[in-house]
Amino acid sequence: MKKYIVLATLSASIFACNDLDLAPLGQIADSNFPKSDDDAIAITTGIYQPNTGISTALGYAIDLTSELETNGENPNSGGALLGKMEWYPDNSYVASNWNALYNIITRANDVIDKVGASETITPSLRTRLVGEARFLRAYAYFYLVQLWGEVPLVLHNLDGDKVPRTAVNEVYGQIVSDLKEAAEALPVHTDYADADRGRASKGAALAYLSKVHLVWGQTDDDADDATRKGRFAESVQYANLVTGYSLEEDFLANWDRNNANGKEVIFSVQHLQGQASATSGGNHLVHCSFYGGLSNAVEPHVFSTNYYERDADKKVIPSTIVNKWRDDFDDRDQRKRGTYLKDYRISDDSVFVFNFVRYRKYIDTAAITTTATTIDINRTVIRYAEVLLLKAEAINERDGAPNAEAYEAINQVRRRAFRQPAATASALADLQPGLDYNGFKARIRQERLFELTYEQNRWTDLVRWRIYVQTLKEAVSKKYVAADLGKQNVKPHYYRFPIPKAERDIDPERLWQNYGYDGSLITENPYRNYEPGWTDR
Repeated sequence: MKKYIVLATLSASIFACNDLDLAPLGQIADSNFPKSDDDAIAITTGIYQPNTGISTALGYAIDLTSELETNGENPNSGGALLGKMEWYPDNSYVASNWNALYNIITRANDVIDKVGASETITPSLRTRLVGEARFLRAYAYFYLVQLWGEVPLVLHNLDGDKVPRTAVNEVYGQIVSDLKEAAEALPVHTDYADADRGRASKGAALAYLSKVHLVWGQTDDDADDATRKGRFAESVQYANLVTGYSLEEDFLANWDRNNANGKEVIFSVQHLQGQASATSGGNHLVHCSFYGGLSNAVEPHVFSTNYYERDADKKVIPSTIVNKWRDDFDDRDQRKRGTYLKDYRISDDSVFVFNFVRYRKYIDTAAITTTATTIDINRTVIRYAEVLLLKAEAINERDGAPNAEAYEAINQVRRRAFRQPAATASALADLQPGLDYNGFKARIRQERLFELTYEQNRWTDLVRWRIYVQTLKEAVSKKYVAADLGKQNVKPHYYRFPIPKAERDIDPERLWQNYGYDGSLITENPYRNYEPGWTDR
């Protein structure tokens, strides 16, 4: 699905990692619209559009706020402040995510209410389109509940300015309900025509049901053991229902412009061909990761975090630069060069070596000199490799230990990494039986890092595992990350983002502020039991 109906005013620049400046949220006013199948398709396609503009904002919120990523822009920019652990309610990227996600929800609500009630739309098409809308509403709320916790659960647009922040479990319940209905209504991805292959599918809904149940089970502080295990069991069940996908033999095929929506991709954000601006639907993660091109004089907007030392003039000493995240890979693991770009062969006798390691996934080496401006590579949201890792993790959580099925799931991912046949045991790639719960959990966490870096998972992973603060502080104390990058300044209340200032200025009572941020009335740290040794700061 390479074309979008643009229903919002767009404004951004290709020269900095800015996102869409979305017009005020609204709804379709004409109760007689949509009148035809084409009308219904058009407004449903419009739900996808806000998602194309927040690749940077989501990346900054989820990757840059981890120990893995550094920002090379203006040190006072919204992205740089998130990266060096200075989070404020007026941060532009916090607002961009909130606005875009609620824009998706507003558009989805219109389709659910108006297309769902229409008697002029072909019934089978109506079912599919409402299924797409329910999936996208769930998709948006899953980000919202992870980033902010309690958020207004708006299911009908006329109620939008009246709904207070809603309990987390109620939001999760609605996410699951929408995804289940979507899974019933949507076709399998191979039933779509080629032009529509980027639309939500049954597989996408099932994959998200697996992920949502795992995260909900791990983060629900009020759930008893039976409830948690039940959610983990459902996570496994839904992962097993995700069929019709397989791993790409070449890891980097997942980001090949000529392989969009390949056999491993379950859901991705579709970006326009030949565009040189995120405002036109391009993937700005491409621009951010390779801004400056083949140069050490200009830092890209985002790059892999390093440890280094400085000389008397406070300049980085190149010989001291160490990148733990790249060095941790086995050299035989294709994900090492598939995730990071340390050097690039310009010709047979010329190799360019970067001081600071770039992210490789969104670099088009077939056109490397223009890859930062021709940014039409789709943004990966969830792919089959992650479903296998979710399944392995959920089994370990459900049973308190891995079983043969869990080992097989993680080993399929590892076999691809080492270029081994996916269905055949491999002495080179396979984890061997014998790990207990904690040992397997550690390997799952490591494997997610190897597999999913720069795919907007790291902050949400560290938060759901309840190891966010300690991970960032240890990265600095163990000299994985340079101290002047500010990662050690992470605070306990960064387990949630601040409600955007502009939203609270409209109705501060309805949109109360999260703990630890300016304007919050909460005095007791709600996250005090998440990690050992915390104080109520």
